[in-house]
Amino acid sequence: MDLPLLLAGIERGDDIMVLSLLDEVPEAELLADDAAYTLLAAAAHARRHDVVRELVSSGLDVTRPWADGADPVTWAADRGAYRVLLALLGHKTAPLAADSPHHRALRVAQAAIDTAEPAEAAEAAGPPPAHRAIISRMEAMLGIRRTPDELLARALVHAQPEHDDWFESLYYLDSIADPEVGRWALEVARDTSSLDRRRFGLHALNFLDLGLDASPESLHPDLMPALDPDHDEEPFRRETLDLLRGLLDTEQDPYALRTVIAAFTSYGGDRLALLTHADHPDPCVRRSVASELATDYHAVTADHPEVVATLLRLTADPVPEIRAHALYAFVLSPVDTPELRDVLAAHLTDPHSYARTEAAGGLALRGDERGLPVLDEIGRGIEYQRDPLAGRLYNLRYYVQRSRADADSQGRP
Repeated sequence: MDLPLLLAGIERGDDIMVLSLLDEVPEAELLADDAAYTLLAAAAHARRHDVVRELVSSGLDVTRPWADGADPVTWAADRGAYRVLLALLGHKTAPLAADSPHHRALRVAQAAIDTAEPAEAAEAAGPPPAHRAIISRMEAMLGIRRTPDELLARALVHAQPEHDDWFESLYYLDSIADPEVGRWALEVARDTSSLDRRRFGLHALNFLDLGLDASPESLHPDLMPALDPDHDEEPFRRETLDLLRGLLDTEQDPYALRTVIAAFTSYGGDRLALLTHADHPDPCVRRSVASELATDYHAVTADHPEVVATLLRLTADPVPEIRAHALYAFVLSPVDTPELRDVLAAHLTDPHSYARTEAAGGLALRGDERGLPVLDEIGRGIEYQRDPLAGRLYNLRYYVQRSRADADSQGRP
């Protein structure tokens, strides 16, 4: 194991390189090398939770103190390093034991909130520590019940929708799977007195759509309530969809609007209603529109020329991720026109690798000889198979091979 190279990769945040190099280290060698614990500590301090998870999954002992004497679980919980802590605890399957690291993490995180000068106070840079997310997750795993209002209060301490405290409260709500939680979220989403509360309510509705459909077997056993077999979801869905449909026309907050867009389609709303926001000044709203349109191939057909025209326009968006979503929508679409091929060909030199990949894949699937050479070129530029782009290339090549096999079997050129 090349420790200096791996440490350098962690320092610059190159998870793909680090994980790929770790793939080459036999597990027995990794476990026998004390340097692996130096690497684990470095990854935790740098908040590279994916690297921490990989090392822990290989069998490293997360109860072993680091070189400075720090207990890893205590260190992560004290600093509110939520994702690092979850990575450390990923393979600990007995949270209920009195001496479990889960109990310790819960106590440490609560103490960090209660103390006047928490240990992470000196770390001024970056987002606020996620102590409340840690508490919520540990309580969930330990079977400690919290009400929706308590979870909402935790999310609103920092009131940052991208923060772990916010998301963990949503995950906990989704796990409860009580029909009344949906009603609660609907009322919070209607609360016009507080933008933060309304944002959370809308986000909860979006999360709960899957939760309401979940089978009891898919729920965390410590959180599974007695489900009411006579409960009818349909009135709730209709009421929610009515709220979301109205907000599509009136919502002024960009974050709330993109949450409305996602929830509206999750509850079965017509994607055609999203087209009016395709040119929204906020790029995150445009990305939401492109993403929702791209996930429904049935709408990207000649029968929906307005959808096709909107997505073609979004392929020219200045934001790379929006272009990539729009181009992705055409990969498996049956639409094949000279205009579309011209657009795809124009993106074969797109500086964004995913946009370029989707354009090349779209051409290759239409039998256009300009596509495959670009896919091959992109493949040659991928240094590590852990690169997510490698997986997308694999899928596109599979689609192309299957398309050619289908054409051959039907005698088509």
